[in-house]
Amino acid sequence: MTDSRVISGNSGYLLPRRGLNWRSIIGFELVWVLLVVYQSIAIWPALLYLLYGLYYLPSRARLAVLLTAGLGIAMDAVLVWAGVIAFSGSTLIPLWFLVLWSVFALAVVETMAAFMRPWWLGLLLGATGGPLSYLGGATLSGEILQFPAGTWSFVVLVVVWGLLGIVLGYCRRFYAQSTG
Repeated sequence: MTDSRVISGNSGYLLPRRGLNWRSIIGFELVWVLLVVYQSIAIWPALLYLLYGLYYLPSRARLAVLLTAGLGIAMDAVLVWAGVIAFSGSTLIPLWFLVLWSVFALAVVETMAAFMRPWWLGLLLGATGGPLSYLGGATLSGEILQFPAGTWSFVVLVVVWGLLGIVLGYCRRFYAQSTG
């Protein structure tokens, strides 16, 4: 009887041979809801989940998570500075949102970037998924996340996230390990 998983590298990182990484997908969605709804209260469980996920990644993938989180945080800092998005009561990005970016980066490296490898699919998934997540997050957070530029905020998010989807799909080749 053979195991349906393959051990890749010295770190013990398990890559699914077939199918989706359900822990990554479900884990990210749960953490997203917890952080958006409960903000600061959910930071510790989200950080524990992040550390758990990082523990099983090889070093190149860990670096990819850190770079992806850094890119996303920098991107949102520029969007806040430009007045595309805002957080009520603050001119800075709140800590819970930084943690959310880190958990998103983990999900991208573990699962999502594989879907974005064709540039056109990265564009499509980024341009739809990113802005819709911001809209849903704004609603569920009690409008802590806001769109000061109205419709233009959404248009900018579509463009920025479309380009980000292409970049995330392309960059996967630098950290993904072959399963055979």
